[in-house]
Amino acid sequence: MGRTTEPGSDEAVLSLSLDGRITDAGDGTRTLLGYRPEELFGRPVEDVIPEPGGLLSGPRHDLGATVRSDSAHFELSCRCADGTVFPATVTVWRSMEEHGLTITAAIRRLSTEDKLAGAINLVGALVRSSHDAIIAADRDGMITIWNPAAERLYGYTAAEMLGRSRSTLFPADGLQLEEERFRRTISGSHVEMFSAVRRCKDGRLITVAATISPIADAQGHIIGVAGFSRDIGETNRAQSMFRGLLNALPMGIIGIGEDGLIRFVNPETERLFGYAAEEVLGLPVEHLLPRSGTAGESLQGVRKDGSRFPAEVSLSPIDVGSETLISATVVDTTARIAAEAEHTRLQQELNAALRLESVGQLAGGVAHHFNNLLAIIDSHAGFVAEELSGPVTGASYREALTDIAQIRKTVDRASEYARQLLAFGRREVARPVRHDISRTVADVYALLSHSLGDNITLTTKTHQDLPPVVVDPGQLEQTLVNLALNARDAMPHGGRLSITAEPCTKSAPGARPSRHVKIRVTDTGTGMPADVLERAFEPFFTTKDPVSFAGMGLAVAHGMVTAAGGEISISSDPGRGTTVVILLPTDDVLEPRRDPDETVPGNGAETDGRHTILVVDDEPDLREVVRRMLGKSGYDVLTAANGHEALEKAGAHAGRIDLLITDIMMPEMSGTELAEQLREAREGLPVLFMSGYAAPVLAEKGTLAPGTILLQKPFRKQELITAVGNVLSVSV
Repeated sequence: MGRTTEPGSDEAVLSLSLDGRITDAGDGTRTLLGYRPEELFGRPVEDVIPEPGGLLSGPRHDLGATVRSDSAHFELSCRCADGTVFPATVTVWRSMEEHGLTITAAIRRLSTEDKLAGAINLVGALVRSSHDAIIAADRDGMITIWNPAAERLYGYTAAEMLGRSRSTLFPADGLQLEEERFRRTISGSHVEMFSAVRRCKDGRLITVAATISPIADAQGHIIGVAGFSRDIGETNRAQSMFRGLLNALPMGIIGIGEDGLIRFVNPETERLFGYAAEEVLGLPVEHLLPRSGTAGESLQGVRKDGSRFPAEVSLSPIDVGSETLISATVVDTTARIAAEAEHTRLQQELNAALRLESVGQLAGGVAHHFNNLLAIIDSHAGFVAEELSGPVTGASYREALTDIAQIRKTVDRASEYARQLLAFGRREVARPVRHDISRTVADVYALLSHSLGDNITLTTKTHQDLPPVVVDPGQLEQTLVNLALNARDAMPHGGRLSITAEPCTKSAPGARPSRHVKIRVTDTGTGMPADVLERAFEPFFTTKDPVSFAGMGLAVAHGMVTAAGGEISISSDPGRGTTVVILLPTDDVLEPRRDPDETVPGNGAETDGRHTILVVDDEPDLREVVRRMLGKSGYDVLTAANGHEALEKAGAHAGRIDLLITDIMMPEMSGTELAEQLREAREGLPVLFMSGYAAPVLAEKGTLAPGTILLQKPFRKQELITAVGNVLSVSV
C-alpha cells in the first residue's frame, strides 16, 4: 500500500481492485470501522461505503476509469462493522505497483469543524454566485459583505465598499425611510420585498426590488443585517410598455385565470361591454361571453345594458410565473358583418350589371344581323306588294309565293337570333330537340366568316355521318359563337380558328361505352397560364380590362353543355393557343321535339268548328293573327286583351269553352293566374301557354315546369293547329 496508518489513527486506508473489491486494509480500520484488516479482504467496497456515488460512477468492472487524476476527494457516508454510519471524506488516488495499477482509498471521519468550514465555504460560494446583489452590514450600518452582483449593479468594487456606510447608496430624500427600515430590522423584524431607489457609483438612480433580514449569532444576538436587491427598472419599463400596448389595442383583451375568473381587462374591453374594470374583475368570463347553447351558433358578447353583439374570440395562453392565464381577444364583428352584407349586395349588383353588359355585347353583334334581316324582309314585302298590286298572273303569283317563303325563312333566322339573346340573359327555357350538329357548325361559319376580322382564318370540318344529339340548337349556336369570340380576342394580331365535329365513344370504368359527338374549338392565340386556366369557367372571371365586362363566354358554355348532359374541358399553353372540347351524348331512341321546319303528322286537320277557344294576349296584332289562324281552321274563337277581360267573357259565354290559349306574361294578371281562376269555374279546362320567353314561374334552371304545355313564339299556323289538336285530343 502506498500509505499506512498507525493503530488508533482516525484514518482507514483500503486498497481496491479495478472491479471495486478490497484487496488490502490498514490497521486504521480497527479504530475507524471496527473491522480487522483480514475481515475486509475480498469484500466489495459497498460494505464500507454503502453509496459510493462518484467513486463508482464509471464502469463497475473498471475502477481505474473512474479515478483518472492523481487523486480525487469525495464526501460520503461510511458504515462500521456494527452497522452505524458516519460522514467521512474519502480521498482516492491511483498508483502503479509491481502487480499493476492499484487504487487506494483513505477514509477519514468528517469532524464538526470540517462540516462548519464546508458550510461556510458553501454559503460563500452561494453569495458569490448569486445574480442578486447581496449586501450585509453590522449594527452600525457599515458594510461587511459586498458580492460580485452588487459590484455589477452599483458599480462599486468590494474593496471600495467594505467598511463603508450603507447610506452611500441612498438618495437624500430617501434616507429617513431607509433608516426606519434599518432600525426595524435590527430590532428583529424582516422587511419583505419592497421597491426603492438606489444611487450608483456613476450617479445614476435605479429602481430596485429589495428585502432586508436580521443576522443573528450562535446565541441569537442580532449582529447586523443582510439585504438582497435587483434592478427592476427594465422590468418596470417592460411592464409599462406592455400596459401601454394593451391599452392601445383596438380589440378587447380579457385575462382569465385557471379558475375561469377575470383577472384583467383593457380599456377597449370596458368600451365594448360598458363596464368599468373594477366591475368585472373576479367575475366569471361567462358574464361577458356566455356559452352558446346551440352547436355552430356564433359567440355573442353581452353588454352591461343587456344588449348583445356578435363577437369573434381568439384564445392564447400567457405564462405569468405562478400560473398560466388565458388571454381572450374579443372583436365586435357587427361592422364587419354589415360590410360583408354590403359587399355581397354590391357584388350582386355588379354581377347583374356585368350580365346586362354581356347581353349588350352579344346584342350589338346580333343587331347587325337583325338590320340585315329586316332589310331582306322589307325588300321582299315590297316585292309582294308590287306583284299583287296589279293584275295577278301565274308568274307574279309564283314570284309572290317565292318572296313570302323568303320572308318566312328570314323570320326563322331572326327568331333564332332573338332566342340567343334570351338564352344568354337566362330568360329562355331550354327546348332540346334531336339535332344535327353539322347544321349549327355551318350556321356559325356563315355568321362569323366575315365578322371575326380579315386577319383571322376560320375553318370548319364535320364528319359526314354525325349521329344526332338532343340539344337546344339556339343555345348550342350561342355557345360556339361565344367560344369563337373568345378566340378572336386571344388573337389580336390574327391567327387561325377551327371548329370540328366528329363522333366518338366515351368509356368509363364500370360503365358501358356511350356514343358522343365531340366538338373541338381550337385557336392559335395567346393561350392561358395555369392560374388563369383553373378559373376559366368561373362566371365574370376575365383577364381583360375590367371595364369591358367580359368573362361570361366560357361560363355560359359550361352551363349549356352541362344542362345537355355533356362535358366541357379546356387545355391551353401560353403562346401556343387554346382548345375547348365539348362532348354531347347522342340519343337514337328518344322521340324528340322536332325543328319548326319539319312537317308534323297527326292532329293537324281542320276541325268542323265544334270547339270554342278563348285566346288571351295583350299584343293586339298577335291576338288577331292567332284568331285568324284558328278561325281559318274551323274553330270558334273568343278573344281578350288581358286576364280580367278574359274572365268577363268567359263568365258571359253560356256555351262550353274547350281550350284556353294565353300569353304567360301580361299586365296585372299573368297567364298562369288566369288559368288557375278559370279552372275554378270550369274544372279540367285545358290550357295552352304561349310565350316569347319563359317566366320564372315556368322556368327553373332552364327547364319547363312539369306538366306545362308551351308554344314558343314565334310560331307558324301549322305549329299552332298541331299543338291545339294535341291538347284537345288529350282532354277528350
